[in-house]
Amino acid sequence: MGKLKVTILSLSLVTVMSGAAVAPALGAIANYFSNTDPLLIKLIITLPALFIIFTSLLFSSLSSRLSSKTIAISGLFLYIVGGCGAGFVNNIYLLLAFRSILGIGVGLIMPLSTGLIAYFFDKNEQSKLMGYSSAMNNLGGVIATTLSGYLVSLDWRYSFTIYLLGLLVMIMVVEFLPKAEIRNTKNSIDAKSIRNITPYVFTMFITMIIFYALPSNFSIIMTKENLVPTSFIGLLMSVQNITAFTTGLALSIILKIVGRYTKYFASGILALGFFSLSFTNHIVTVVLGLVALGVGLGTLVPMLNDQISYHVDKEKMTSAMSIMSAMLYLGQFLSPFIIDGIQSIFHLQGMQMPFYLAMILSLALLISFVKIPVFVAESRQN
Repeated sequence: MGKLKVTILSLSLVTVMSGAAVAPALGAIANYFSNTDPLLIKLIITLPALFIIFTSLLFSSLSSRLSSKTIAISGLFLYIVGGCGAGFVNNIYLLLAFRSILGIGVGLIMPLSTGLIAYFFDKNEQSKLMGYSSAMNNLGGVIATTLSGYLVSLDWRYSFTIYLLGLLVMIMVVEFLPKAEIRNTKNSIDAKSIRNITPYVFTMFITMIIFYALPSNFSIIMTKENLVPTSFIGLLMSVQNITAFTTGLALSIILKIVGRYTKYFASGILALGFFSLSFTNHIVTVVLGLVALGVGLGTLVPMLNDQISYHVDKEKMTSAMSIMSAMLYLGQFLSPFIIDGIQSIFHLQGMQMPFYLAMILSLALLISFVKIPVFVAESRQN
């Protein structure tokens, strides 16, 4: 049974490495495709999110026809092909096509990373394993950004080889995962429940637009500023992942201390993080900014997910969380379009402008929380 647990948890490890895994290489890729629209370069990070949404919507139908093992192997095959294939092309559109294939693969794997836990293990183990699954997500982010940063110092194409990790996971799935059929038995969600969760779903959407200003721009800016060697960009970005991981472990303590003001704390520290990050010519302010973003995101995302349990009936939780996940990935995909669009409309110049805009949106989010009730376990007050 231990091998089964490791196999299922390994699925969580690879899913987080879908989009932002090659973020440290974005600056080098932008230099290689120097005559390409910068928006297309940023889509390398965010485009997989769009295809994750589409594939996730089809998962229920697929799970009623195929075993979880077949779906997992198919998803991992597409993950490896789409992930590694992008490193072999010289055309930006072909590269984006491979990133789309990667997104389809992740869309097949992601529901299994949590669904298999609920299927194979009892209630006593589920809670613990869900926590491990979340930890593996953050660990995957640390491994991916650090390794990608080292590989890009050799050649930007090598950064895509990190997706070969999917091959190891595929071998484990073939060997240890039973051919179980996980039939999705979602209960449809009613209009009232949708109205109840809309503020939190929209807030998650805005949060992802704000946060993805980091992976979409950080490597490009660091490469132009030449603040650190290329090989250190990934290590630098992992500061945010490590901080988010630590914040997740300490979240209950944060909630006890901050209580009903958690929503203001999280959005405020996001704004502070992007303000600090905008000083891209000082390594200390950059590190402090990454730490602040890790704390803000590590607090805000689980807090928003938790609000669903306060506003819908238990039997509608699965459908509600599907909506939340879809908006999360939609925010990731649209982030560069919205940030770059604002810059274009108002003719805003400067490399750091995406970080300033993310800071302004974070402050707007903080103000909006005045009208959005947020409940925490220690203090169920608005």
